[in-house]
Amino acid sequence: MKKFIAILFVVFILVGLSIWEEVTIDKYLNDIQIQSQELMDLTKDTKNIQTEEILIKVNKLEETWIHHEEILCLVANHKDMRDLCVEIQRLKGNIEVNQYEDFTASLKIINHLSQDYHKIMGLSFQNIF
Repeated sequence: MKKFIAILFVVFILVGLSIWEEVTIDKYLNDIQIQSQELMDLTKDTKNIQTEEILIKVNKLEETWIHHEEILCLVANHKDMRDLCVEIQRLKGNIEVNQYEDFTASLKIINHLSQDYHKIMGLSFQNIF
């Protein structure tokens, strides 16, 4: 009976950690995706990306990434997270030289990667066991 209770306890711990991981990753990736979508909407009708408003939003996206990066890298593949980080870093460089096309391409990649990571890191039995 004690073994059964111990096994049940371990299973509940694993399921709880997996659910926490899923909820946390989902929340963090949604945050990044929403901010990148806001930037895409903001820059849709303009070719000049060297504005204070755009720079503030990019800085906020970067701060969000820095705040969430440690947890995301803890539970996800570091290479995948590095790709997302590189694109976020490119945004500032594109603003400095007013490269609208590269800026919007980086935003699309950020949005695409965050959507893909939702699918890859979804809750499944493989994550639990």
